Amino acid sequence: MSNAKNSSAAEEPVVLNNGIFVAGHPRSGTSLACKLLESAGVHFPSDLNADHYNRDGYFELAEAKELEKDLIRQAMTTENVAVMNRVVRLLNNTRGLSGLKVVHIPALFFYRHICKNIRAVLIFRHPADVYSSMLRRGISSFHLDWFANNNALVAAHENIPKSIVISYESLIQGHPRIREAFQRLGFSVDVSVIKRSFRTQAGSRLVLTEPEQRLYRLLQKLERNSLRSR
Repeated sequence: MSNAKNSSAAEEPVVLNNGIFVAGHPRSGTSLACKLLESAGVHFPSDLNADHYNRDGYFELAEAKELEKDLIRQAMTTENVAVMNRVVRLLNNTRGLSGLKVVHIPALFFYRHICKNIRAVLIFRHPADVYSSMLRRGISSFHLDWFANNNALVAAHENIPKSIVISYESLIQGHPRIREAFQRLGFSVDVSVIKRSFRTQAGSRLVLTEPEQRLYRLLQKLERNSLRSR
């Protein structure tokens, strides 16, 4: 009887009216991509303060970040639906365009199922530089390793038609077709907001596995397609 009551009282997922996502492994340039979208009028609700690693802030919600891990572990439990609904209502009620940053990329698929119009900027970075940058922060591991998280990035690009794949390196170097790639998603970004001085790590000599190197080459190929002139 109690199970029936709990089932009838459970919340239904709230529809996200306009899903704008930036997704990528930590230390891969997601905050830079959020900064670009911010220049196009997208607001990222955030409760994490800036520091000397991310001078303009992290563009993250702590509750949404914890939800990502819970969704991957447990999927759409009653508790997770309730938390997701709080996040979605916040995004829906934010004046103008609102976005969400996702660092546990498989969680993006749960949002995909409740979005009317989902657009995603998928960010990657050379794995050796990611690992080195994380170690500089004192982070020796993450809930998902670089390989698993970026495999999910590939799957996200395959399943979200309105998505682009961009590298940290292209963002920092100001690739000439970045603006055009964002325009295909409907955003007119100001690329001048990103400075080369923002770079935190380059050319790390940390040893990579062969699968990591193969996946990085695939990500570069997907990026070339995203940055190709149409």
